[in-house]
Amino acid sequence: MEEEVDRIKLSEWLIHEALCLCKDGVSIAVDFDSTLCLTDGFPNILGPNGDCFHILRKWQRMGCKILLHTMRHGKDLEEAIVWCSNCKMFFDGINHNPCEEARDPEYQGKMYALFYIDDKAIGTPLLHSKYERIRDHVNWAKIDEIYTPLIEQLMDMIKDSNNITNKIENA
Repeated sequence: MEEEVDRIKLSEWLIHEALCLCKDGVSIAVDFDSTLCLTDGFPNILGPNGDCFHILRKWQRMGCKILLHTMRHGKDLEEAIVWCSNCKMFFDGINHNPCEEARDPEYQGKMYALFYIDDKAIGTPLLHSKYERIRDHVNWAKIDEIYTPLIEQLMDMIKDSNNITNKIENA
């Protein structure tokens, strides 16, 4: 019962955040190493992490903004971007959220996203490889199971909110 109450409170908070800050869609920041790619240590890229790109493209089709949020920079960042594009993944922002720039072109602060998916984040579901050299990595099947229903609900509420706003403005 207490877990259900906490889940409802979380859903209410997410809805409030999405409606206040993401009128144009849900922003999702994703890390690169051990989140999008399997690795045995920086900067090695061993291959894609499960269905990550399929899931991220699905969320983009739903209207989400997918943002690459990584510590990589310079040559290593360029390598990651090219690798993702070869996997047919194109980001709406790289280490920044274009929605923030639209509000304030001078903004250079912390990148905002409603969701952050990172193997180093507490609570992120991880898989443990049977191969000792491959680091623990994000479990995208669990991420999809948890996030997709929330995203669907949020996108519906944002659409409803925008419809109400348009009716008020056109009245």
